[in-house]
Amino acid sequence: MNIAVLIKMVPDTESKLEVNDGTLIDQNFKYMVNPYDEFAVEQAVQFKEAEGGKVTLLSLFSEDSSIDTDLRKMLAIGADEIVVLRQNGYRGDKPLANAKVLSDAIKELDVDLVLCGIQGIDYYQAATGTMVAQMLGIPNISGVTSLEYNSGTLKAKRQIEGGLQTVETPTPAVITCQKDMNKVRFPALKDIMMSKRKPFENKNVDSIDSNDALTSESSLPPARDGGEIIDGENDEDKVNKLIEKLKMEAKVI
Repeated sequence: MNIAVLIKMVPDTESKLEVNDGTLIDQNFKYMVNPYDEFAVEQAVQFKEAEGGKVTLLSLFSEDSSIDTDLRKMLAIGADEIVVLRQNGYRGDKPLANAKVLSDAIKELDVDLVLCGIQGIDYYQAATGTMVAQMLGIPNISGVTSLEYNSGTLKAKRQIEGGLQTVETPTPAVITCQKDMNKVRFPALKDIMMSKRKPFENKNVDSIDSNDALTSESSLPPARDGGEIIDGENDEDKVNKLIEKLKMEAKVI
């Protein structure tokens, strides 16, 4: 069972956000593997261990090589190889253009299954995986929390409003993975050392035009006002004043 896992590199949550005249300044960002994609990698490795085959990680990013270390951590989990598509002027908020590049790359691989996270935590568009499925002309199940494979058939469970939905589809297919799908393993030291010998290929790809809706302006959330200290003769008096403010000023009760 050969599996491709799409990996999106997103800004590390500890990166400092700076905005200048409506433009996000990202030159000093550090990047990490999108957390939802880690569930996809773990699921791919579990399928490989049960069925045999190969797990190929496919990532689209700029020419910045600082992401290589974090990508190799996914090799240590159990993936077999990485292909990084290097694109000049790459942007993470262009799902249509990015899906086109990724689907073209997948066509060159002989895979039975494509896995990825349901969305990136940078723009929360939740679009790329489904677009890839459409471009490949294969079934797609989104937001999967449990996935089983049996003789060419996938059985997926996904949370819906008020319940749980079970969907079956033949392979090949594209599955986007939701949190709680599995527990991502911590690699052993020997796996970390072995990951340094696994194939890591960089391929240059051209930018393409698309009608993606781009971010027009960025802004930071407004600064919080200082808190208000409520004075009173005793605790009961303070509580009564607080309740009065919640009723008359905040209008929450």
